[in-house]
Amino acid sequence: MQLLEQRNIEAKDSGISLKDRIFTPNLIVVAVCFIIALSGFAYILAKLPGLVDISSTSSQTCISGGWKFGLIATHILTFALIPLAMRVFYKSLIIVEWSSKAIFASQLGLSLIMVAIAAEIGWHVTQCWYYENGFTMLNFMFYFFLISAFALWADGLVEKTTALTNLVNVFFAVSLLGISILYLLGYEHDNNTSYKIPIYILLTLVFAVLTYRGYKLLRTWKVLLFPLFSVGVNLSFVFLLDKFGQDSVTYNALFHILHDLGGTEAGVAIFTWLVYAKALEKQNQYKRFEGIGNGE
Repeated sequence: MQLLEQRNIEAKDSGISLKDRIFTPNLIVVAVCFIIALSGFAYILAKLPGLVDISSTSSQTCISGGWKFGLIATHILTFALIPLAMRVFYKSLIIVEWSSKAIFASQLGLSLIMVAIAAEIGWHVTQCWYYENGFTMLNFMFYFFLISAFALWADGLVEKTTALTNLVNVFFAVSLLGISILYLLGYEHDNNTSYKIPIYILLTLVFAVLTYRGYKLLRTWKVLLFPLFSVGVNLSFVFLLDKFGQDSVTYNALFHILHDLGGTEAGVAIFTWLVYAKALEKQNQYKRFEGIGNGE
């Protein structure tokens, strides 16, 4: 409460108008990044066909029973985890005195994860929950919004905007445009999944930046657990899914669940806990200083 009151006083005394606070030079860079990235998204919307005609696929494999409910529960869990993470990041970044711009970027990034998962759920429903690594609009939306989410989340951990941070944002935006073009090429070349490799590389780069900035905030090696699970464990189960899950309904469902639950969701939960612990440590420091100031 005291931190919020202090920020309100600073805002009143700074003499900077609301217009100048919102329409900053950095907003131009952000707008350019959004235009570049969304150009790729619009390109795919215009070129890639809609949903595959499932009725024409008489031999489609479906997952049912307990495995289906497990898959649904795993994906729905995200819609409970992310709002909790948003609240933790919002409150914690205020306590560690992060800028309002950074807090907004982290909130926007985390919210886009739910957009990505919503597209993924739609994609899996069309597959009857049997995972196949194909090329569809919903699959592209999942990757596009997931990469955008983590890039924005990484931007939300920047303590001070510099030319380098702007350059990184522009690189991510151009990369999103690039993978949009490559995704369509993969579809046109008989669903050649090798065209998805740049997507995995870009995801890894985004996670590397997010982890580095997370370390600068948290100052603990434990932040490495975030990419270990969200990238390492995640892609390991994706590999097992592609290798062994295409001939077995059990392996398909099992590796699919573990890829989400033990990968992305575990990584986000770990990162959220570390940020909460950092804010709690900072809050305890304030209380000790207040105790000393009061002569306790």
